Amino acid sequence: MSLVTLPERADVVVVGGGIMGTSAAYFLTTETDLDVLLVEKDKIASGSTGDSSAILRHHYGPKEIYAKTAWWSHRFYREFQERTGEAIAHADSPLVRFGVEGTPEGEYADAGGDVLSSLDVPVTKYDADEFDEQYPMLDLEGVDFAVSDDAAGYSDGTDAAGGFARAAQDAGATVVTGVAVEDFVVEDDAVVGVETNDGAVAAETVVVAAGPWTPRLMARLGVDVPIERTREQVLVLDPPEGFAEEYPDLVPTTGAPGGDWYMRSDFGDGVLVATHHTDETVNPDRYDGSPDQETTLQLLDELEGFAPELAESRVKGQYCGVYSTTPDHDFIVDQVGPDGCFVACGFSGHGFKHGPAVGRILTDLVTEGDTEFVDVDHFSLDRFEDGAAGHGGPGDKI
Repeated sequence: MSLVTLPERADVVVVGGGIMGTSAAYFLTTETDLDVLLVEKDKIASGSTGDSSAILRHHYGPKEIYAKTAWWSHRFYREFQERTGEAIAHADSPLVRFGVEGTPEGEYADAGGDVLSSLDVPVTKYDADEFDEQYPMLDLEGVDFAVSDDAAGYSDGTDAAGGFARAAQDAGATVVTGVAVEDFVVEDDAVVGVETNDGAVAAETVVVAAGPWTPRLMARLGVDVPIERTREQVLVLDPPEGFAEEYPDLVPTTGAPGGDWYMRSDFGDGVLVATHHTDETVNPDRYDGSPDQETTLQLLDELEGFAPELAESRVKGQYCGVYSTTPDHDFIVDQVGPDGCFVACGFSGHGFKHGPAVGRILTDLVTEGDTEFVDVDHFSLDRFEDGAAGHGGPGDKI
């Protein structure tokens, strides 16, 4: 794809080759007659998508809007090859929320279970006396119940974004990598093109899905996008000998109640352990890509108290990625700035699982100006005009 020449014009320019940009390019190409150009400054999935743990779960506490988009997207991922012609990795792994009665975490777990049940998404609640059978690898002293998002799983971000990009290209889109969009061309309060480091492209519509770089680009239009970029640290563990034989499913996708880390099984009998919403803000162009020793030791120490037999695991892989987090942890998917400019960003550490749905929503916004898919006002940028906190609260941090 990197050998494709940048065209002089397109109907729609999609900026960013992560899961959101490639999904948007795919749906815009396959669902409309528009001439679509996707431009990525590096390689497909080279940003946050490539570093994503690619968890596919549907439990979002009381937030039905996210349960719906995650469920629709996961079904798309399960049928990815049938729908796009591209194969992607996928594994089943229930997402489990552990709860203590009378705590916010417990209420959140229960609320999410109720939402999933109302949507006919497979969900099971287990009492403490069932833990030994269901989760024998975990130390759950003091935990009262578990809510299992039974149909959850995980995939691979690079697989999915690459699949979307190739499928979009096969359907007629132009995909150009190694070219950076640097500015917009605006006339009479409407977008009429973009400027890149390889020349100008005329276009009536621009979709900006550039992950942590989105605020920088939108500032060129005088649009403030309130996103904080944080470094998240990931370890891939090789469990001790005999662990996989004793626990063939390894571990559920989960974390300790109220914790700021999570774990899931990984392809090849590994276990992935990672931070979730740290306070370490970074420049997405320059950050340390290796977990620091202090955080590594802390993660392993907390893991010892939660999954004791994993404490002797060997660290066989490690890397860092960037979250782009809004003040309320809700997404931004909106038409903003001059006419013809759309933005999708601020996915706050859980964007991958909604990628197909966001691509569909963006296609509706570009072609119809609205969508029946969800109440898209929930994702509007102008929610921050009345207060920096937007919808308030920290949103889902687990």
